[in-house]
Amino acid sequence: MTAGGRPLAAATAGALAVLLDVRTVLAVGALLQTVPVVLLFTSSVRTLRYMPAPPDTAAVPPARKGSP
Repeated sequence: MTAGGRPLAAATAGALAVLLDVRTVLAVGALLQTVPVVLLFTSSVRTLRYMPAPPDTAAVPPARKGSP
């Protein structure tokens, strides 16, 4: 999912570098790199002490042979 967004991010950064100063675009990019860290620290993932159990696989029917 992140690899698919890279060309769009590169094109956006290039367009912003044309409109603004390159240093400004790099500073904005550096600040945007902190967003996932902030989201992780404010989520409930930080308080997990054990790995949750996977869902029961018996509830999912097996795939049919020959189907794509």
